[in-house]
Amino acid sequence: MKIGENIRAFREAEGKSAEMLATALNISIEEYRNIENEITDITVKQLKVISNVLSVAITDLIEMEERFGQIKNYFYNHPGNSSTNIHTQGIDQEEIRKGYKELYAEELNRIPKLEKLLRENNITFNF
Repeated sequence: MKIGENIRAFREAEGKSAEMLATALNISIEEYRNIENEITDITVKQLKVISNVLSVAITDLIEMEERFGQIKNYFYNHPGNSSTNIHTQGIDQEEIRKGYKELYAEELNRIPKLEKLLRENNITFNF
């Protein structure tokens, strides 16, 4: 596959419209379609924007080898970067956010129970 075809395949798999990507790239829909149809060359800057919007690695846009529906984690540890960036493909981002919110809520509910257990057993704590 060519880059434009790969971009289209990932975009369609994510359920994103060509108009949405054109807006993200700050170009017209015709210019965007020319990228997908291999009429216009794509810039590295445009590849970066598309990879962020579609939550895929630039290398996957250039040479797609894997199928959709998998989770891919990329960890970038640059100087001064104390966080971890995780990109996923083929997974609904809203479902992931919902799952994390549910896990967070469960953890918040556990804190008072743990504090009660510590007090009942005369275990001092300071957190």
